[in-house]
Amino acid sequence: MKPSDLLRPEYSSKIIGVLFISTGIYLLLFTPYRNAGLASLFIGVFTALIVNLRTVEEDTAISELVCSVAPLHSLVSDLNIRGNGVLVPPGGNLRRTRVFVPASKEFRGLPDLYDEMTLVTGDAGRVGVSLEPPGKPLASEAAVRLGTETSGIEGAREMMGMLSHGLGLARSFSVIREDDNIRLRITHGTYGDYCNRLREDSPGICEKTACPLCSAYLTALSESMEKPVRIVSLEKEDEHVKYTLRVLE
Repeated sequence: MKPSDLLRPEYSSKIIGVLFISTGIYLLLFTPYRNAGLASLFIGVFTALIVNLRTVEEDTAISELVCSVAPLHSLVSDLNIRGNGVLVPPGGNLRRTRVFVPASKEFRGLPDLYDEMTLVTGDAGRVGVSLEPPGKPLASEAAVRLGTETSGIEGAREMMGMLSHGLGLARSFSVIREDDNIRLRITHGTYGDYCNRLREDSPGICEKTACPLCSAYLTALSESMEKPVRIVSLEKEDEHVKYTLRVLE
């Protein structure tokens, strides 16, 4: 465990709990302050096992991410951007992953993208906007926790496993490769309401930039494949979100 991990709420709460438990045991065994000892034991057990500060922290973080998508959707809507998003991993002129949303529903290929570019005016009608994926912070956190570099479709599954089971973003997922297409299904759990509310407030956001949760999975896929991944279509069924994606060469 790295020293900085001790400062994370999920670890610090357990450390505090252990300290209270130790103090309670000492008071019970070696002092006459039995009531104080029992109280200390109760607080320690409650803090270490029941209080889950990590959930509070992640709820707040995801809530902030969802709120941050609203200005992106306003920009896309005001500019009458109608195409589906393309996740573009680092490479060439890009140092960070971007999501390119073409102005037209007809995809005519990727223009040259740069880190500081937002409005894209490429040739042959390849115009649109280039934005940081809303789920990039979550994908980066999953990569840090995973601790190893991943590549290919299997690497994408490892990253998505960390997003699902490590960060608890979704209840389950499945990734199926079919030639140039990839079918990604995400089954939302605890945070499904965030996506539903965002979809109601920002219609079409799923096909363009995706909500932060789905965007994290799409970002992980593009970065692991080391290739651009275009959103072809989306189907929403109860708690399931089903993406059909195209890997671009």
